[in-house]
Amino acid sequence: MNFKNCWVLFISLLIVCTLGGCGWSNLGKNTTDTKKYVKVVKKNNKLKKEHQKEAKLRQEVKDYLQKNKLSGAVAIVKDNYILFNDGVGYTDIDKKVLNQPSTTFPIGSITKTFVATSIMKLQGQGKLNIQDPISKYIPTFPDGNNIKLYQFLTHTSGIQRLRWHQGDTTPLKLVQEIEKAGLKYPPGSRWDYLDTNYIVLGYVLEKVTGMDLNHFIQTNIFDKVPMKDSGFITPEHPVPYTSVGYLLNGDNYTPTKYLNTYALFGCGSIYSTALDLAQYDQALMNGRLTSQASLKQILTPSGKSTYGLGLYNDTTFVYSVGVLGGWFTMHAYYPADKTSIAVLLNERGNSINIKSIMSDIRQITESSYQ
Repeated sequence: MNFKNCWVLFISLLIVCTLGGCGWSNLGKNTTDTKKYVKVVKKNNKLKKEHQKEAKLRQEVKDYLQKNKLSGAVAIVKDNYILFNDGVGYTDIDKKVLNQPSTTFPIGSITKTFVATSIMKLQGQGKLNIQDPISKYIPTFPDGNNIKLYQFLTHTSGIQRLRWHQGDTTPLKLVQEIEKAGLKYPPGSRWDYLDTNYIVLGYVLEKVTGMDLNHFIQTNIFDKVPMKDSGFITPEHPVPYTSVGYLLNGDNYTPTKYLNTYALFGCGSIYSTALDLAQYDQALMNGRLTSQASLKQILTPSGKSTYGLGLYNDTTFVYSVGVLGGWFTMHAYYPADKTSIAVLLNERGNSINIKSIMSDIRQITESSYQ
């Protein structure tokens, strides 16, 4: 082979090697880019599916609320993510004002879960023990050595139901009325759901802390969740909420004219929004408000009912219900998928079954995410 042929062969090999090298190099680069692209596509498809599920859920819940002609607000929060938050119907029928996500409702006996959580926070701080006898805090309480704070929390104290009266009073006077009535049942013998149990607990909290009950709940729960649109019904501010409550009798609506603010102490004084209440459940169940040991105690029924400390435990979900004037409210937490639902209605009547409404909304939520 002459020199010219050798030179041509050398140049040809050089070109082949160069092109081959570039080809292999680009192949590796293209493979990496392809993997990144596939990951992005998969992520986008997943987000798209999640958005579709959320859109389906929102539409189905709206359709359900409108179909059943309900009036109030509903919030659904799943693992701290807001899936639904909207109002339906009128907050004021005469003025034709619509319910909004920001509309506030008295939540009645749901207040008790906030008092129970507050008591457990004090136990965690070593300031009381729920196995203490009530006599340690109220020495004059009848049979006080045999009634534990725990029995007030679980409605097994045996104390009496009272008929409240309008007029200026104080937590101390309320407790004195409860003391005068004496016991109806032996302590711990049976479950008897009474507001008076939580009035006593509210009074004990104030004695132990030296703080106003509402201020304690505000700083230790509302501010921590946070619950920015929630507050308290007090004699100084008897109508701080924005909704009108209506009692239904067929097609007739009767607005609630007033609430006895004094008798709400410790057992029914809180107003809130659906979203605030759903977020409270998330914070409580995720251990942001109490220790896990305290939360376990809160969720454990007494054995006389399914009621624990401020909450009912129905094995697959925990909840409580509020009934006050023309308002009907319920909140529930489903631990299986960390979902909380709050249903706050400003209407109450024989035709409304709030537990069925809650169950229906739960089923819609589940079916939307199958």
